Amino acid sequence: MEEYDRNWRIYTAVMLVMSVDKRYIAVAIILLLITFGAGVKYGSWNQQQAEPDEIMLEETPPIAEDFSAKENEEVQVYVTGIVERPGVYRLTAESRINEAIAMAGPLPEADLTYVDMARKVQDEETIIVPAKGEEIPVMGSSINPVSVSAVNSHGKLNINKATANELDEQLTGIGPALAQRIVDYRNENGPFKQIEDIKNVSGIGDKRFADIEADITVR
Repeated sequence: MEEYDRNWRIYTAVMLVMSVDKRYIAVAIILLLITFGAGVKYGSWNQQQAEPDEIMLEETPPIAEDFSAKENEEVQVYVTGIVERPGVYRLTAESRINEAIAMAGPLPEADLTYVDMARKVQDEETIIVPAKGEEIPVMGSSINPVSVSAVNSHGKLNINKATANELDEQLTGIGPALAQRIVDYRNENGPFKQIEDIKNVSGIGDKRFADIEADITVR
């Protein structure tokens, strides 16, 4: 009897399940499919949103130093001497001496042999174009045979432009070794901002500076 009751309950349960309207089962399956499809679509969309950022990070080039600022920096130089149009000229900081002289128009009698034509111009400098056979006063002497443009209109030697040979020949108490140390210091630390800065060079103390102070300039 007990076994009969158990079998009857099982049979009743099975019939109850089978009696459920198949439409509900179909609806349940459709809802499951919709939910699954929405989940797949959301995952794909989320991945697409993340990809542009990753691509941007990969394709963005590293920030490079802007060299155009130096190229566009403007300087003014004064060109005088044996030129057709002496005066102040505006150029870029990357311009050369020959460009400034060309703007002023060198005359046929000008002698450019010892003018440092390939050097870059410096702001506020004076470029002297000598005549053939002309002697340019340099601190009481006759001529600077190396680079006329290293001497300003007042006859002072520009320690930011002068070569070691010029420093040796034109400055009192500055021999070849010390002259080379001045050039080396300038190359390593940049131009002198004021004439007193030359005392930072090993071998130039207060006494030696006093001997050359009146004969040097930084412009």
